[in-house]
Amino acid sequence: MSEKQVDSIKTGWRHFILMEPPIFLLLLANGMTSNVLTDLILFQTCRQIMVTNKTSCDILHTNSSSQEARELNKIIQPHASYIIIGRSLIKGILPALLILFLGPWSDKYGRKPLIIAGYFVPLCRYIILFILSNFDVNPWLYLLAYVPTALFGSGLLLATICYISDSTEPDKRAWRLACLQTCVKTGLVIGTFIGPLIFQKLGYTFLFSIAALLCLISLLYVVFMVPESVQNNSEKKWGNPFDFSLVKQLVLTCTKKREGLNRGMLWSCLAVLSLYKITFHGNSDISYLFANAKLGWNVVQYSMFSSVSMVLSIIGTFAGLKIMKDYIGLTDITGALIGCLSGFSASLCLSLVTESWHMYLEVCLGIFIGVILPTTRSLISRSAPPDDLGKVFSLVTFVDTLLPLGSAPLYTLLYSSYMSVYPLPVYLLTSGIYFLIIIVIITINLKFIRDKSSSKSITQAD
Repeated sequence: MSEKQVDSIKTGWRHFILMEPPIFLLLLANGMTSNVLTDLILFQTCRQIMVTNKTSCDILHTNSSSQEARELNKIIQPHASYIIIGRSLIKGILPALLILFLGPWSDKYGRKPLIIAGYFVPLCRYIILFILSNFDVNPWLYLLAYVPTALFGSGLLLATICYISDSTEPDKRAWRLACLQTCVKTGLVIGTFIGPLIFQKLGYTFLFSIAALLCLISLLYVVFMVPESVQNNSEKKWGNPFDFSLVKQLVLTCTKKREGLNRGMLWSCLAVLSLYKITFHGNSDISYLFANAKLGWNVVQYSMFSSVSMVLSIIGTFAGLKIMKDYIGLTDITGALIGCLSGFSASLCLSLVTESWHMYLEVCLGIFIGVILPTTRSLISRSAPPDDLGKVFSLVTFVDTLLPLGSAPLYTLLYSSYMSVYPLPVYLLTSGIYFLIIIVIITINLKFIRDKSSSKSITQAD
């Protein structure tokens, strides 16, 4: 792609229809199947445990709020939690290693190959789930659906963020990343709402077939509609992605002191993202289990709650960024701080949940959590030279992919071991992590203000 074409994407309207439509369809499929797949794992785990009385597991679907269903959940959830941990390990170990190579490779050879691979993987996943859902199988076999993710699906988030950074002016990146995040959450909202309803009417198999069709459409879209954003000046169209010199370049890019690299800002923001992702990955694996065991919610009730939660998060992200940046004039760092304060209060409320309305109170308190990701990623994109964004975000995505290896087992085991303790320790842990993030952001903010003040003093002296 020529420099002129890249510039036309940055300044034209086309960049608003490049990554958003396919990511919306992909997350629509994910939202439709996420909670239902957890429900399927629980149901099949129950059928494996209750070998002599498999029909007793039907109560999980017919009367999930009954005392009998709650007692059954206490038996099966610890077993199902190991499958969920296994899923996190498969999605994390190999992809985390591949990310180190793919980021520098995409800086040189382009983003589109990684994007195409990233959209092909979910299609394979849902085809496998479609086949397995036709049989009464051991729930551990559902992990086969995540093998393609381990082999080929590690670069989608990395390539998408880099693509947006390539095709967007620096001062508009936070807003553009917020638009992407909104498309993600909108897809999740709609999918989370309609997925369980489709499952109730038509069953698991039909639901997974619809998800596969959506992934196929998104794959065809990126193949034919999304142009490359990186000009390949190499003689080779595609080079060897497993070149250890690329990893060496990545390490030097993120650690060597040089012009255009703000190492302090980069590593501090990486710490913020890492801590935030620990809470995100950890909570996502236990959220449905918690609502199911604590409040007796079935998959439809929980999906309704998730939809409301994501709608309010979208409103909070857009309204928060618009008000903070355009009307109040707050910096990205201050916006991230407000998002973390919102997350701290929400997680503290969640640890004290005893009634259904407490869950909705938690959502209201956490309305600005969505501001954290776009503001922090925007700061990261400004902390390094434009030509090295792939390497920088490769490191970011590496950490993001690696964290579930520790956070998901930690949260799942802590939750399953202390299900009956009040306040719930697993959400008190989340509150503690948010408190630590707040301290890091305040430190960044003080340093940012000090550096800015120093620069002004030098300018005035000159």
